[in-house]
Amino acid sequence: MTRTATPTPVYGVLPAAGMSRRMGTPKQSLPYGASTMTGHVARTMLAANLDAVVVVTRTELVGAIDLPEDQRLLLAINDAPMTQMMDSIRLGLDTLESAHRTHHGAGIFVIPADMPTVPVAACVKCVDTFRANPTNIIIATCHGSRGHPIIFPLALQSVLDAITGGLNELPLRRADLVLETPIDDPAILRDVDTVADYERLSV
Repeated sequence: MTRTATPTPVYGVLPAAGMSRRMGTPKQSLPYGASTMTGHVARTMLAANLDAVVVVTRTELVGAIDLPEDQRLLLAINDAPMTQMMDSIRLGLDTLESAHRTHHGAGIFVIPADMPTVPVAACVKCVDTFRANPTNIIIATCHGSRGHPIIFPLALQSVLDAITGGLNELPLRRADLVLETPIDDPAILRDVDTVADYERLSV
């Protein structure tokens, strides 16, 4: 009897611990669709059949971001006042490792909480592309512009640990591994930093 190969595991990290200084209010808990921005992104990631998703947020936001009930969902707390997204990603990786859910060949899938318009179909396409190319850095693109999701091999964690800026440094440092995945939807580029950005979501 022929055994079916087990798909390469892909784990999600959802950074949602920022201070939303340009927004002036915690954007993670702002309504979006039937949930909040963070809750919607979490549901999108889970719908893309990820093996686990860790949401990294602040203590004060846990009760306000409407996380779904799913056994694959993990929660990590980042209350550092001057935190950056990379700090939350690293904390998310530590949380996944502590839960014994990761191994060296896994992929790490990232969408920030302020990008709720990224569609499930784009996520599924990127996950499928990574599983077919598990040593590559997969980046969703639209008409040549890079957006989210991004999926990188956990084997690159030592490169990640050396980054001093944002996650966009990773594909710059390992440009040889980048595999862009075309998505014909500008929603993969749309983040929410200001009140005007948020108001355009309903336009």
